Amino acid sequence: MSLECPSPGGRLDPMRPLGASPGQPARMLRRSLSWLLPILLLALGLGCHGHSNPNAVGQPPSITLQPLDTTTVTGRQVSLTINVEGAPVIAYQWAKDGVQIFGSQVQGGTFTLYDPQPADSGRYSVTVTNDYGSVTSYAAALTVVPTPEFKAPVSVVSDAAGNLFISDRDDQVIWQVSPSKQMTLLAGSRGVAGSADGQGSGAQFRNPGGLAFDPNGNLLVADTGNHTLRRVAMDGTVTTLAGAPGQPGTANGVGTLARFNGPSGLVADARGGLYISDSRNHTIRFMAADGTVSTYAGTPGVSGQGNGSTGSAQFDQPNGLALGPDGTLYIADYGNSCIRMISPTAQVSTLAGLAGTVGYSDGTGTSALFHQPVGIALDIDLSVWVTDTYNHTIRRITSDGTVTSPAGSGLAGNVDGSGVTAQFDLPCGITRVNSGYLAGHFVVADTANRILRVVGSDGTVTAL
Repeated sequence: MSLECPSPGGRLDPMRPLGASPGQPARMLRRSLSWLLPILLLALGLGCHGHSNPNAVGQPPSITLQPLDTTTVTGRQVSLTINVEGAPVIAYQWAKDGVQIFGSQVQGGTFTLYDPQPADSGRYSVTVTNDYGSVTSYAAALTVVPTPEFKAPVSVVSDAAGNLFISDRDDQVIWQVSPSKQMTLLAGSRGVAGSADGQGSGAQFRNPGGLAFDPNGNLLVADTGNHTLRRVAMDGTVTTLAGAPGQPGTANGVGTLARFNGPSGLVADARGGLYISDSRNHTIRFMAADGTVSTYAGTPGVSGQGNGSTGSAQFDQPNGLALGPDGTLYIADYGNSCIRMISPTAQVSTLAGLAGTVGYSDGTGTSALFHQPVGIALDIDLSVWVTDTYNHTIRRITSDGTVTSPAGSGLAGNVDGSGVTAQFDLPCGITRVNSGYLAGHFVVADTANRILRVVGSDGTVTAL
């Protein structure tokens, strides 16, 4: 018997005899099908199997990992995920409390809330469908715990009653957060940059930075973008104390005759004096109780790393400040990535970090490395706590310069936990709370995460 091959693109005609004797075509066709059919079935995956394949064609979906009950806080990204076996899935349909959800937050077997709010709390389930059936998952409970949320919190201080005060750089305002976590706008016009004095929302700031309390209980603000120092009374009345809005400079003088260039960190002494890190002038300034501003340390307009007397020492964009009970001033020297100190005898030295070298390592003195630290605060034992901003960690320095990392892993994130399991994202301000339910804890302005974090002395981190 001879077979005729079809021409390119052609097909065989099963009704035309192929040179065979009469009566044979039907028998030959049946014989051909008898050995072709098993081959075709195997090619299509419909033949017999020696074992079960959960992904085989014909299997309805089966959920092997159910979504888990989850708790998060305001603004902290959260995802619910399932795993599925069976034939290829055609559709995942997520629902909240039985109501279908549509949008970019649905990505197949994962549902993500990028900015969860308390109203998002509820029970979430997903129905999975393929050509052979459908199945609905367990309805997982999602709880979103409310926590104060900001645009860009950069500095935080607390008063004797345990209230927190926060400068929100991008929202151009000063917030007050009560011990019950109630947020109140103390001063500033939300989202509106300006320099107006006034009360409450009638006042304006431009990228407010460092905060400190004076002995009379007024809040002092480094109005960084305006190059001024402002005072906020507890009724929200804002007054400009020193500097001229929009006029950077280095001049000393009384009140508005003085000039600053990007003032950032502040710390007050018991006599009403105020230390200011005049960041872009690379100096530490001092404003006496009568409003007279002078240069305390550093050379105006000249950055550097030199230690020595306050008149010859140099800084590079100094930022956060803390004042010890003996008068020692501690400085987060942001541009030099180290921690400096000025003794009561006006001598500048490096407490920890290697000036001009960026890194992340614990150690003693210059063997420890930082990456552009911003905030600084003192513990009751006089250890120095630092927000190592671009390392996304909280560092601790003892009096002999030994540096450890109580919280954070060096990786950016938004995770509560203890030690290296906790994560921050560009933490800036830090303060120790001395009264109220947070007494003995540090509160950190976790800037890129837009929330406040509470850090215990053991390195345990929670959202406020």
